[in-house]
Amino acid sequence: MNLFSQLFIGLLIFISPTLFAKQATCLDFSFEPKAIEQHIAAGKYRESHYPAAGKEIEFSFSPDLSFEQYIQYSYQLIESKNPRAELPCPIYSKTFNQLATVNSWPKEPTIAQLIAPFELAQPDTKKAVLLIHGLTDSPYSYHDLAQFFYQQGFTVRTLLLPGHGTAPSALRHVSYRDWQLAAKYGIERTVRDFDQVYLGGFSTGGALIFDYFMHKDTIDKKIAGLFMWSPASKAKSDMAWLAQYVDYIPFVDWIDLSMDADFAKYESFPYNAAAQVHSLMSRIVGENASSKRKMHDIPLFLVASEHDQTIETKQTFVLVDEWQQGKVSANDDPSRFVFYGDKDSIPEAIQQSISVINPTCETNPLCEKIVDIAHTATTNSPENPHYGVLGQYRNCEHYIKDIALFSACKTNEGVVKGELTEENLANIKVMQRLTYNPHYQAMLTSLKGFIAAIE
Repeated sequence: MNLFSQLFIGLLIFISPTLFAKQATCLDFSFEPKAIEQHIAAGKYRESHYPAAGKEIEFSFSPDLSFEQYIQYSYQLIESKNPRAELPCPIYSKTFNQLATVNSWPKEPTIAQLIAPFELAQPDTKKAVLLIHGLTDSPYSYHDLAQFFYQQGFTVRTLLLPGHGTAPSALRHVSYRDWQLAAKYGIERTVRDFDQVYLGGFSTGGALIFDYFMHKDTIDKKIAGLFMWSPASKAKSDMAWLAQYVDYIPFVDWIDLSMDADFAKYESFPYNAAAQVHSLMSRIVGENASSKRKMHDIPLFLVASEHDQTIETKQTFVLVDEWQQGKVSANDDPSRFVFYGDKDSIPEAIQQSISVINPTCETNPLCEKIVDIAHTATTNSPENPHYGVLGQYRNCEHYIKDIALFSACKTNEGVVKGELTEENLANIKVMQRLTYNPHYQAMLTSLKGFIAAIE
């Protein structure tokens, strides 16, 4: 969209306020081409609210502060800075329903309630799992898995990484060190509170967990195992490497500007976010990673896709191989690798050191009209009310610079779902990026086996 078009649309918005009347719910978006251009130009949900002077909400991330205090802080942060925090959002996940009962919330969810960090507390459990979301995501990405872990007897905790839960502009000013501080708090507070602790991370959340342990000489014996979904190891695109330099150019802030229609995940994406995750990944694997990293003997449950177009899966192989510390046999190791793709693409050394589980679509009806498992799919159930088979949301951000295709992706019937490989985009006229895992139930079965092998 050129500068003239942006100015014209801005004027149109100014003289026609009814185009942007107050939304009734979080789902009220028009995906007609003209409306899409208007929403992108307006950037209504792109900028965070800024509290008045002296009213900035802060949290020290001291492990002396309780997790309840952390949750209270996070709610206050979201409500003060997210421009649509109190907007009704009729997404009734099982986790929301459980939290609503415990907290005596009204029956209709708000965005703040769906994206805030949470705790599902067991009455007398001594074990817990802490789950850390990915870049641009929110704790909503764990509403499905939280139910699984709770049913297995865990108290479930989630974090909200700094720069998240408000608006995409917050990622223009965040540092990966802020994420490290939050992860350190969550891990060490949970270790204080429970006798047995598991840690789980999706994408950037996984990188933060690896980073925490790789830069510690010793680990607490309470740490029982790690769950990793598509852990961030290296960006598939070189933009993350370039972003650290582009971010220094004045007035060049955004890789992508979008509608920001997804209440649970940012869609507009600043250069600084890519630069920070690149710096984080460089600490844990690759040519620039320190030789002083520590590879601890903590059982690992890993989920990854061969066709992931956000993270370079070959670099994830390197990370797994290093973490497994050259183990030559998987027979006595509970670690497991759930891999969506051609098993033969996994290096032989890894196949020997960790049990590989390789689901296929041959007998899975949920695979119909799905081509390859996307990075965005691994943690979500097909029954997820927002991202699942019947969910209203469609991930079409790959078409954001072509409004006609973007609109078709959002509105056409029978759109194919999958990962954004060059081959798929060339051969499929309109494709939605997959946002749920068709092998979700099989993954849960593998998770049960992993936990049982440890306990």
